[in-house]
Amino acid sequence: MSTVLRSASCPVGKQCPEVESVEEGYEIVGTNIPDPRLPEHERRVRVPHTMLPELGGLEIADFEAWLEARRTSPGDMLRVQTRAAYAVPSDDEDFAGYLDGAPEPLSTHREPFFDELREDVARDRIWRNLVVLDGEPTSYQRYANEWVYTYAVAAGQVVRVLDLDRHPSARVLLRTGDFWAVEHQYVAVVRYAEDGHHQGEVAVEDTSATGYIAAGELAWDLATPFTEWYADHPEYQRRTLVA
Repeated sequence: MSTVLRSASCPVGKQCPEVESVEEGYEIVGTNIPDPRLPEHERRVRVPHTMLPELGGLEIADFEAWLEARRTSPGDMLRVQTRAAYAVPSDDEDFAGYLDGAPEPLSTHREPFFDELREDVARDRIWRNLVVLDGEPTSYQRYANEWVYTYAVAAGQVVRVLDLDRHPSARVLLRTGDFWAVEHQYVAVVRYAEDGHHQGEVAVEDTSATGYIAAGELAWDLATPFTEWYADHPEYQRRTLVA
């Protein structure tokens, strides 16, 4: 049994776009758009924006502005990172240098980020970063550990590592993906292409945000402070850092 939740007219005047609620979830009927990238059993359909007006406000055009509109002083912000690698242009120079054996990072993008962290500390804004580790660190994660998180902690960021080998029940976070939780109230999911390139953020509706926030806080409680975790794993370090 299915229930029609919404329907709308096609440009030719026929009642073709339709959203139905079925036992397995939702089915959307719309104008067929052939797409050779899809498997034979899949079809991509297009429906008017007017059919799902509540979704329009979830796209975040300016994420920095979205954050600033919601952050408070004092305040709290949690970033959950679940990917094994990120394709971030500001990392390219340093990551390549790290792999090539360069003695230290040189990117001009670093200090503005660390200055932002110091400004947050001065304004009593807590910026937490949860790194989810699934098995041994990838080369990107080793780079981030040594050349990003070590310095970020010194600048005031609170970083923890959640090792899924120690806490396998937290593996569900890999399905949740990356997200931000701001002031224990607002959530934005971060989207990435398969190759790790950033594709923007989408706001999560209030009714769903509580689930993300709860998952993030549970994972945070299970995680180990970065400095402690990193000191316990010299085998993951390219070199031994001297405090």
